[in-house]
Amino acid sequence: MQYDLIIIGSGSVGAAAGYYARRAGLNVLMTDAHQPPHQEGSHHGSSRLIRHAYGEGEKYVPLVLRAQQLWDELAEISGEAVFERTGVINLGPASSAFLANVAASARAFQLEVEELDAQAVMQRWPEIRLPDDYRAIFEPASGVLRSELAVETWIRLAREAGCAQLFNCPVSAIHHHADGITIDTLDGEYHGKKLLVSAGTWVTRLLPDLPIQPVRKVFAWYQADGRYSSKNHFPAFTGEMPNGDQYYGFPAEDNELKIGKHNGGQPISTRRNG
Repeated sequence: MQYDLIIIGSGSVGAAAGYYARRAGLNVLMTDAHQPPHQEGSHHGSSRLIRHAYGEGEKYVPLVLRAQQLWDELAEISGEAVFERTGVINLGPASSAFLANVAASARAFQLEVEELDAQAVMQRWPEIRLPDDYRAIFEPASGVLRSELAVETWIRLAREAGCAQLFNCPVSAIHHHADGITIDTLDGEYHGKKLLVSAGTWVTRLLPDLPIQPVRKVFAWYQADGRYSSKNHFPAFTGEMPNGDQYYGFPAEDNELKIGKHNGGQPISTRRNG
């Protein structure tokens, strides 16, 4: 049997691709070395931020807005709460280039944002303390994505739509030929017209010529009470330090406040140090 599309790696990218390709009428095989969602790839962890007024540059905004439409559609179709509109507050020095880009992105695409000085932020969210020379831009329509729930949901919807799925079965080799590709697995060979490789962290084990360096990103969980919960209207956030380092975080869940560092990271080469 020849599939229209074979997907290697069914995490956040591969699971979405499998669902939408099958919905478009393609005959699809989704594969993964493990049972997604799992802790061996790039997608693990329960939550991610989605921001609309992008500090990395306004060129990303159309992609993010289209993504938001699809997240909302996924939530409606599946009945799963894959997105929570907590709002995102971006914090930083008044001279921050990141905040300047957030403001420029909002103006260019007429996004709803609210600009506040340090005193206004602390009055509205007493849990946040800022230096006098800091400012903020609040995005009320942005929020938190439930990443592992989304992967589970895409996989379920794809399976219900008739997508073939081969999990806990690593791909060991890819062969190209005139009418498509063949993959080797422990379960045998599979043939397809097209191939999507979304193997995440360890993709170079299949495609060693790709100029990709995996990086370990460390999160920390801090004890926090209900004041830091979305039930108390505490938002997700990004924060720039005076030295330029960027951090981001989420409203507290189960009295734990999750914070990660946006820039930097530890290069890794094996699962042991990953």
